[in-house]
Amino acid sequence: MVIPFFVLIAAFKPASTIVQFAAADWENSKSRAITEGKLYFVDFDASYCATCRNMDESTYMNERLASYINKNVVAVRVDVQDFDGVMWSQQYEVEALPTMLIFNEQGELVKRIVGYQSADDLIEEFSAIKSLQPAPVPSMNNSPAPAPIAADKPMSKTNTPDNPSTTLTVTSNTTNDVAIAPKAESTGFGLYEIAVRKQESNGHGVQVGVFSSYETVLSQASVFKRRYSKKTLIHIDKYNGSVVYKLILGTFTSKREAASFRNDLRRDNVEGLIKDLSLMK
Repeated sequence: MVIPFFVLIAAFKPASTIVQFAAADWENSKSRAITEGKLYFVDFDASYCATCRNMDESTYMNERLASYINKNVVAVRVDVQDFDGVMWSQQYEVEALPTMLIFNEQGELVKRIVGYQSADDLIEEFSAIKSLQPAPVPSMNNSPAPAPIAADKPMSKTNTPDNPSTTLTVTSNTTNDVAIAPKAESTGFGLYEIAVRKQESNGHGVQVGVFSSYETVLSQASVFKRRYSKKTLIHIDKYNGSVVYKLILGTFTSKREAASFRNDLRRDNVEGLIKDLSLMK
């Protein structure tokens, strides 16, 4: 039953919408918006994002929104699965889908929106932009941002360049050279306390993500643990011949209890899948 579901998720494709997204890349579209004195709207998307498809069928089929965007906004859609999409999603720390960014007429980021938005919601946001101050842009660093959360899709692993330590040799006024070590810098992808226990395969849980990167699943597990205070499980499995890590929240005695918790997650714009833990060895 798992394999057909993966096929179904992978088959989700953005539908044709009344709202027109620019075909040009990020920089050209942003430059065009500034030149034309329009807002710049970025919709981060992925084929496996069910909420994104919901917006395609409702929000982006609204004629009033389409007319407003045509007159006032340059809109682009960024696929987080593409090479450029990975870069932009890291730079703007996109952790969940859909995430939408709105830039003012000067090209400054003024609004970040996460989760489902109706046509009226977006028009209201666009109309209020001129009264907002620019929001800070997250700085780039050597640590990769967590991949966008999806319920049942492996996340691509982000590689970072090596940063070898070096020693600087400085000639002093004495007869000896003095080796000065550079100022210590923080490194790594996170420091976690680990308490590993084998979980019995019974009951039900809610799967909130599948990751190909171990450091990413640890990071996301930490976030969900703090937010929901539920038992957090990691199921090690294989997908298309590669090892993946499934992040599962809760150990519920019944499927109904798991469904109730999934509804709580949905209110926070987090999608999840109810999983029978007896099938996970």
